[in-house]
Amino acid sequence: MFVAENARQRADGYRGSVSSFQRIAFVLTDACDLLGVTVVAEALECASELAGVQHACKYGVQLLSANGGLVKCHRSLVVSTGKLGDTIGTRFACVFVAAGPNVDEVCNGLSHAAWLQRVRATATPVRFLAADTVHVSERDRVVEESQAKARLSGAIKAAFEVIRDDMGESIAREALHRTVSVHVDTILSSTDAGMTTADKVRAAGQWLRNNCHRPVSVADAAHACAMSQRTLLRYFQACLGTSPSEYLQRARLDLACVLLAETSLPADKIARRVGLTDGGRLGKLFRRCLGKSPTEYRAWQHARTNGLQPVHANERPREVPADMEAAA
Repeated sequence: MFVAENARQRADGYRGSVSSFQRIAFVLTDACDLLGVTVVAEALECASELAGVQHACKYGVQLLSANGGLVKCHRSLVVSTGKLGDTIGTRFACVFVAAGPNVDEVCNGLSHAAWLQRVRATATPVRFLAADTVHVSERDRVVEESQAKARLSGAIKAAFEVIRDDMGESIAREALHRTVSVHVDTILSSTDAGMTTADKVRAAGQWLRNNCHRPVSVADAAHACAMSQRTLLRYFQACLGTSPSEYLQRARLDLACVLLAETSLPADKIARRVGLTDGGRLGKLFRRCLGKSPTEYRAWQHARTNGLQPVHANERPREVPADMEAAA
């Protein structure tokens, strides 16, 4: 059974670079259901163990709430959490929100909404875990069991997508088989059957964006989304309007822009955090796409933030040149 304190200890125990550590946040609210949180967290832990030393990615889990401290979840279970405000500046690979029956309060509440907005600004995926929306009596066990099955199914699919994007489909399936005693393949097959080629291409694009901070390739994205590289290259341009290599460069450019604007890290460190080898390659990317060096872009952003320079239409990023594909 998943225990909050153990999860935090596991997260604190992980050490390494951005490429080896994927920090996952679970945002808990009053009366939220812990079923989905338990399934996803245990599957992530199992995936880390299965990957071993053969894969760079490891997961660390952090439980959060608006005010921190103890949160009274569904069925009066009490969980200790950290405070959302204390994580400002922390980059998460993915955020799961266990919102309970009052999901609108999470989306519209000032504390949650502002935090989620900052998270989304860094292109971090935010997923809402299914809630126990209907309270039933003892006579309505069929309804209650149906709800539990739906919540479990949603959590399995969510865990599968995250692990598959980072480590591939085989590890994702094996991790879920080891942690969930239900028909995992049946639940996942319903997801696969409903995915069109366009859906898989969009999933590949999301995978590239989620993993742009690592030295990944187009072949890695194709494998993670159960496609051949040839098929991905064939349809990517039509679905997303660019090549996979150009899309990866744009994702790295977007992330670098955020880091330049919000941190004081030097260019070399930012280059490594966005999947590039050194500051020279980062500078080349910026000059070709934005017409500025990273240092000039940082100064320009600070001037905008302080109201010293207006935003002009011609400051929008240029298209990533075709010859940048070789750098992906």
